[in-house]
Amino acid sequence: MNFSKSAFFAGAASVAVSFSSAFAGPLVNQLGFAPDAEKIVVYPGSDANGLEVRDLNGKTVLKLKAPMVYDWEYSGEEVQTFDISAVKKPGTYRLFRGKEYVGTPIVVGKNVYDDLVKASLKWFYYQRASMPLEPQYAGKWARAAGHKDNRVIVYGTDKATGGKGNGQVIKSDRGWYDAGDYGKYIVNSGITVFTLLEIYENFPKYADSLTWNIPREFPKYPELLEEVRYNLDWMLTMQDKDGGVYHKVSTLRFSGSVLPENDKDARYAIIKNVTATLDFAAVMAQASVVYKNIDKAYSDKILKAAEDAYAWAKMHPQQFYKQPADVQTGSYAPGDENGKDEFRWAAAELYRATKKQYYQDDLKQNLFTPDGAWWGNVNMLAAFRVALDSADFDKELVAAAKKTVLNEANNLRAVGDTSAYRLPAFPWSWNWGSNSAMANNGMVLVHAYLLTKDKSYLDGAQQCLDYLLGKNPQDMTYVTGFGYRSPRNPHHRPSESDMVDDPVPGMLVGGPHLGKQDINLDGKENWKCPNYAAADKPALAYIDNRCSYATNEVAINWNAPLAYLAAALEAIYNK
Repeated sequence: MNFSKSAFFAGAASVAVSFSSAFAGPLVNQLGFAPDAEKIVVYPGSDANGLEVRDLNGKTVLKLKAPMVYDWEYSGEEVQTFDISAVKKPGTYRLFRGKEYVGTPIVVGKNVYDDLVKASLKWFYYQRASMPLEPQYAGKWARAAGHKDNRVIVYGTDKATGGKGNGQVIKSDRGWYDAGDYGKYIVNSGITVFTLLEIYENFPKYADSLTWNIPREFPKYPELLEEVRYNLDWMLTMQDKDGGVYHKVSTLRFSGSVLPENDKDARYAIIKNVTATLDFAAVMAQASVVYKNIDKAYSDKILKAAEDAYAWAKMHPQQFYKQPADVQTGSYAPGDENGKDEFRWAAAELYRATKKQYYQDDLKQNLFTPDGAWWGNVNMLAAFRVALDSADFDKELVAAAKKTVLNEANNLRAVGDTSAYRLPAFPWSWNWGSNSAMANNGMVLVHAYLLTKDKSYLDGAQQCLDYLLGKNPQDMTYVTGFGYRSPRNPHHRPSESDMVDDPVPGMLVGGPHLGKQDINLDGKENWKCPNYAAADKPALAYIDNRCSYATNEVAINWNAPLAYLAAALEAIYNK
């Protein structure tokens, strides 16, 4: 995600080999399953023995013959896949093969992901800028306030960035640090806030029930909306008087591995542009609907901000962000940007919020494409909105939106049904932040389930979460603090510098891929990682080392779909 480079990586512990290759044990969701969920066990190798599932009293509750052996192209492994979904009685079970106990216990029961949901959401509190994290809320990860951002320089107005004066200054406090670095980025905040608000919109009863010990500024809000508002309030500070929105607040280059309070470089609000402005417009319009019944004054305020932003974007449709040469923090600007997906999403959200016909007219002139969701393409977010809020939109738009969602879900389901690992993943899912791609794939499948009530989509979503929680070639969860084996050395400046052995729990690391951006291939830059991708297999290309900003960084837009996916399965199976 963020192409960040820290100065100090020497001596960090690492895991550069596949656990499954070393131990050849069963690979399974390490947190467990709801009674009615699909339950898949992947076993590397070609053993002729079957699989037994026994309860803790030693009673065999399920016996399966050895299945066929399949190759998984993404790891180069031969594997066998066992379906133990017939085990529905709540309890703890063990797997036996050839009369030998293998792997780790498997839990079946209610609320197996509840703690994960809360931790993945509480992590946003740990990412807060501009305030101290006090021990009664943060525990051993308490820290002083960093980046008060009460004097942020508008880029290009001071002499250091090419201006003639001392610099125009704005106040841009609050908000979440974006990832392992200390920047705050509008584009990434947009899709992140959408995803968190989608938890509330899709599963309001479950969302209302969640509490996870954060300071309460708005005690009448559900805690999820309290946390989201902390970032919305920052986003509001990024809108200029003319309606345009700055791209990001950051220093000119990434800091080293220091605590937030020790990052003292000047902070800049960098360049208004159309994509940041439209992402802002979309999420403010969405939020205005969500907050309307609990805080009408705030809802009205953010809806006006959304409409002002959309009007600015219509006047500046080609004003795209271009990273200045003296800025080296995350760009969040894909090379093929045309703004159509951002206009699509903003128009959909604003029409729902206002019922003003010209927003729907704009959407009709800019119909959905087949693209899935990530920060660089928010087309699917517009499709989600129109498909699920069908009463608000014209029938032809609703039909097109549903087709977009269901086509993507059907393609994912077809892959999941035939994959050796039972993972609904496309070849392009193996990119920077591959774990978020798996979570976003799961989110598509959940939305298909919400539209159709077809459980096969829910099974596909379960497969995505299973991969993130242990059913992968590393035999580990990719979430700090959860499961039997989890990341210990994320690329995350607070974790690198806080002198606490345990990383903050609930962080989803980026995951394996073959980009190799942080690997010391030429031997000239000794701060880079060892070659953890020597096998040239994307599912194996991962290292649990703080050096790996390409595979082991964390980010708000990765945690949000993890929280959504786990919350969805909790809410649906335990209602």
